[in-house]
Amino acid sequence: MWKELLQKYDCDTTHRKQAIFSSIFVLQNRMQTAGEKLQTEISMKQWLLLAMTESCQEPRTLTNIGNLMGCSRQNVKKLAKSLEKNGFVRLVLGENNSVFIELTEEVERYANKIGERHTKALNFLFADFSEDEIKQLFILYSKLHAGVERVENYAKELD
Repeated sequence: MWKELLQKYDCDTTHRKQAIFSSIFVLQNRMQTAGEKLQTEISMKQWLLLAMTESCQEPRTLTNIGNLMGCSRQNVKKLAKSLEKNGFVRLVLGENNSVFIELTEEVERYANKIGERHTKALNFLFADFSEDEIKQLFILYSKLHAGVERVENYAKELD
């Protein structure tokens, strides 16, 4: 079904932009659904929080992690509280009411348990790509992130 729809939109630049834009949301939904079938202890959004926390430079505050994830501090806090109940993170109060996220040993245990599934899933996801295509897609995604930043700045101007 998507194949036919993409073919229909492969007629000019405007339609291609529209198809790419909408397919990003569809792919996100499909990856989240598939990912949550691969791992049952935590949701994909919780997994993303753990991955972004691990990648985040200090200080690992709710705000900084939210900025990396592209969501609000409140959304991060909600996800983190759920992960805290399951022993994956600790929420630590800092100065000026800031809240820091610390990963626990449970994250490493979980990563060891689920790592092979994640690796296999990534290999399935990119099976049709050459190394050069993956490199090119990475570069294109960097450009897409820059475009999103311009849209965010435009939205702020409208406020």
